[in-house]
Amino acid sequence: MEQPAERLWTGLRRRKVVQWGIAYVAAAWGLLQGLAYLGTVFQWPAPLQRPVTVAFLVGLPVALVLAWYHGDRGHQRVSGREFAILTVLLLLGGSLFWWVGRMPAATPAKPVAAGAPGAVTPAAAETKPAGTSIAVLPFVNMSGDKDNEYFSDGISEELLNVLVRVDGLGVASRTSSFSYKGSPLGTAAIASALKVNHVLQGSVRKAGNQVRITAQLIDAVNDRHLWSETYDRELTDIFAIQEEIANSIVNALRDELTPAQAAAPAVTVRADTENLEAYQLYLKARELFIARRELPESMRLFEQVTQLDPGFARGWEGLAAMYSIARSWGIVGRDFAALAESAAERALDLDPALSMPWAALASAEVKRWPVDWGRNFELYDRAIAADARNSTAFLWRGQNWVTLGFFDRAIADFDSCLALDPQYQNCTRWKAVALLYAGKTDQALRLFEQGVAAGFVKNRAESFIDPLVRRGDRVGATLVLRELGASPAVIARVLQAIERPAPIPAAELDTLVRDVAAVARPGDQTVSPTELYLWLGQYDLIRPNSDDFNEVWWEPGLPGFRNSATFRKILIGMGVPVYWRQTGFPPQCRAVGANDFTCD
Repeated sequence: MEQPAERLWTGLRRRKVVQWGIAYVAAAWGLLQGLAYLGTVFQWPAPLQRPVTVAFLVGLPVALVLAWYHGDRGHQRVSGREFAILTVLLLLGGSLFWWVGRMPAATPAKPVAAGAPGAVTPAAAETKPAGTSIAVLPFVNMSGDKDNEYFSDGISEELLNVLVRVDGLGVASRTSSFSYKGSPLGTAAIASALKVNHVLQGSVRKAGNQVRITAQLIDAVNDRHLWSETYDRELTDIFAIQEEIANSIVNALRDELTPAQAAAPAVTVRADTENLEAYQLYLKARELFIARRELPESMRLFEQVTQLDPGFARGWEGLAAMYSIARSWGIVGRDFAALAESAAERALDLDPALSMPWAALASAEVKRWPVDWGRNFELYDRAIAADARNSTAFLWRGQNWVTLGFFDRAIADFDSCLALDPQYQNCTRWKAVALLYAGKTDQALRLFEQGVAAGFVKNRAESFIDPLVRRGDRVGATLVLRELGASPAVIARVLQAIERPAPIPAAELDTLVRDVAAVARPGDQTVSPTELYLWLGQYDLIRPNSDDFNEVWWEPGLPGFRNSATFRKILIGMGVPVYWRQTGFPPQCRAVGANDFTCD
């Protein structure tokens, strides 16, 4: 005999209540997903989705009741049991309506993938932006010519740099804001992730010597437009347009600033070049430099900028920064340290208030051995004093501390860099390197993998081959080596050397070195012969010089390296022991007598 529960289930199926319920839920879910997508595309207010969702929820028990009545024509008479079931369904619908109606408005959805743009930790999600703050999103290129993308991005960054100077206005970093370029997220979600309460967005249409810039300021907290304007001008007015937009934003935010901040003088934008061709090339060169893409082309463009307008201070500043990183990105054939110094000094002669030339001078000095480390830190201090938001100065100074073996100090500088610019992937990568050198391998690998997930793979990736293999992740190590341009033969030999160190025949070593040299590409980062020698334990083949070494290898996965003659030559050549004896030794090293040292 059928049990009551079985009879109920049979009745529900006979009357097609189950089928109707499944079909209704599937259709409602699809419609809600479509509504969410359209809401993101057209930036519809989030509250619009609330009544629609409630309507679909309330409609579910109604659909089930209709299915009950009309699902089986042969059973029209409603029994007492069936009447009770119908009553429960209706009460369920009413309760659901009451419960949903009392729920607080949903906050915009946020992506949760670690390391991806827009990822928000629980702590960050609960943190409301403090004070008046703004993010400048990349302006959309409406020119129809993708080659003008650099111009629209450049205008966005120029506005960001102007707004940074407004007292009382917090501005999200360029790297963080630009990580949302092309993002499908709505304005409110981006503002929440960047911890700002206002967003500036717009578009740029450039045709010949004409430009149309459309800008709009959005109150992301209350989802309302505060100001918008369209500017149709000649390119000769580009600096005046930037000044107008900046002052319009300040006026729109005047009620949210303190009386003293609101009464501050108007924002001014100085036209630091009258050569429009030089300015446009500067924007393009800077965009390539920031992206670390096509660096030889970036260098060529910066050089052209300074030739077109020798009085353009920022052109010389950009060229100095480009020269200072050229060698570490595989560009050879010139004395880039001397070139960086010359360009930086020219920039400071033209504009002593600039920050980056001081950092470029410091970076250039590290290429000359022995290094005067005390003076080097003074240069970085001057760069930070000129602009406390210069995250790159913190990054490069942190690299100094890594070289000198003070990993805690390095991590502090990398944290300062990331506090200014949370999406600065190179700061995250160097923090991972410092953690690795300090023996905190698990933390280091987590940060390394976070960068890889965000598409930042190559820079200093060679430091993580050994820990990946020792953790048992041969596939990850193989993929990283492939990304660095290693051939299958080099990959196989490196993995074998890490897992089972053994002597390598001279002929095989020569072949591997030729393989490595064959894939070297200027402006890109690939495996170098020095790194190959380190992995294979061939320390005596390394020729320490300022061209190949900008920092000291402190990796724990290099057996015997810290006690090798090569390691000592590198440290002595760079002048590191002299600095140690003057200021103190790092935790892993100590003095031996008056003129010697040892490192664990």
